[in-house]
Amino acid sequence: MKFTVFTKKNSHYDTKGFVLKKVARRIYMENINELCLEVLRNYNIGEASITICVDKYGTTRYIVIEPPLDELGLKLYSIIMDYLYTSYFIIYDIEDLKKAIENIALNFGFEEELHKYYNNLLYYVIRDSFGYGILDSVIKDPDIEDIELSDWRKPVTVVHRDFLSYEALVTNIQFNSEEEVKGYLERLAIKSGKAVSLIKPELHASLPEGYRIAATLGEPISHSPTFNIRKLPSVPIDIIKLIKGGIIEPQIAALLWLINDAKMFYSIIGGSGSGKTTLLNAVLQLSNPNWKIIVVQDIPEIKLPMRPRFIQFYGETSEEMFQRCLTALRYRPDILVVGEVRGHEITVLVRAAASGSGSATTFHASTSEEYEMALRNLLPQDLYYMLSLNTALVILISRLRVGHKIERRVWRIYERIDNGWREIYNTDTNLIMNSYTMKRLARRLLRDDIEAELEYRTKVLETINEGYESVEKMMRKFYGL
Repeated sequence: MKFTVFTKKNSHYDTKGFVLKKVARRIYMENINELCLEVLRNYNIGEASITICVDKYGTTRYIVIEPPLDELGLKLYSIIMDYLYTSYFIIYDIEDLKKAIENIALNFGFEEELHKYYNNLLYYVIRDSFGYGILDSVIKDPDIEDIELSDWRKPVTVVHRDFLSYEALVTNIQFNSEEEVKGYLERLAIKSGKAVSLIKPELHASLPEGYRIAATLGEPISHSPTFNIRKLPSVPIDIIKLIKGGIIEPQIAALLWLINDAKMFYSIIGGSGSGKTTLLNAVLQLSNPNWKIIVVQDIPEIKLPMRPRFIQFYGETSEEMFQRCLTALRYRPDILVVGEVRGHEITVLVRAAASGSGSATTFHASTSEEYEMALRNLLPQDLYYMLSLNTALVILISRLRVGHKIERRVWRIYERIDNGWREIYNTDTNLIMNSYTMKRLARRLLRDDIEAELEYRTKVLETINEGYESVEKMMRKFYGL
């Protein structure tokens, strides 16, 4: 196995005396057929080829093969990039970039060579000008959920939505030095509108596509620069896709739909990467399309793109989140959502739950006991008691190993009974129909036939087509809009 990145360490002059500074890094791997014992999938991301395979050591790999560039192609790339960086071209989009490349070729007399290498050159120039450099193909892959670097001496790893059972896949992308990673992180910071430096060596930001990035520059925080890029789909995953994927039962989705209608408080709990935010986003769509839904979050992860009264507020610190939540309450929301509770902002959720506004959040916890302990630590006793009284459900979503696969699944549901939690659903037992929550729903919605309504909504969810727009059309029809 040989992993190679094309680089030219020394600047030099070409025949026209132009200094070549910018160098291309092409990602590829020799002897890929010898490396892969079992190929799991092949596909393309733009001009790049992706191979997911298991090697002879049992390691699952994510291999990127980018278009070829020979020595002359590398030289042309260097001329173009150097001139783009030192000229006064005004470039707003890809078309402007293409015109600039053609002008550079005309000025330096390599129009014929440009024609020969045009597609491959354009790939690298766009990748390194508008894109994300050597990680561009990985970031553009819609099935990648996480992109991780634990040490610059090791390859980048990724989490693929269709290969969760393998945990992380090892890529053939590796940085050459600590300085290269730091430069890359500075570039990501600029794209996100933030800054990272020795004075501020941590980065918590959102990339232009809405992807969440957390990164460190190294000492004294970590032994090496590190980063984690969490990707969420531009169009949220709908509840029908989650149902068909076995993540949530139709009846549970229908129950949460009723909870939204009744404007009751619920919390989705689970470990990191369990799918809490994805589930909450899908469940929020099960609400009246004319309702005002306000989300307070540090990164724009929850989205309702087809809702005219959807509002997002942002805050980085717990105090900022608290202030945004207070502002949100003054907007009189039908549902107030805190993307993830970490601190003082939970007191505003108590107010929302007590005032009649619907409310929801996500929480890092693996059991109802952990959830309750966290609430007791965050809230004074009187506010904790008030939130407990107004909590409808706690939904636990987990990553479970099923045979040889790892699946995300709504595993348990708890309702509040007196001073404790009662489990009304797990993968073996379903007590939803006889739950106290159903009685509360009947009173809140003034429905004597609440069980029949739950069954009706369950059937509705079982019959509609998958797709965010499809669900939205169904919701508008359901509410007569």
